[in-house]
Amino acid sequence: MITALIVLHSSIAEENPRADTAIRLAGAMLAEDKAVRLFLVGDGVTLLGTDNLAGGAATLGLFRELLDLGLEVQCCGSSLKRHGITILPTGVQSGSMKSLSAWISAADELAYF
Repeated sequence: MITALIVLHSSIAEENPRADTAIRLAGAMLAEDKAVRLFLVGDGVTLLGTDNLAGGAATLGLFRELLDLGLEVQCCGSSLKRHGITILPTGVQSGSMKSLSAWISAADELAYF
């Protein structure tokens, strides 16, 4: 099975559709029966914040659906701390640059947003 890694560094915002594109790509890759991993770093961890519902409700809804479909998600622990995010959704784990490095080494495909 092909393993794809998507690294999301951008916040969820209407004026910057990178997070939306990353989540839709993850869905397309899952539909192709790929093992898909998403690593949230920097402002990418804001995807987990509940205060973003107004600007990206559709993206957040798709993200939650993909978690149920097997999307594997880790977040940079330092980025979580910087954004004050302490509670992670079920299926999302805190990670590190070391875990990102391991995921990069194991990936057959890599996309960065």
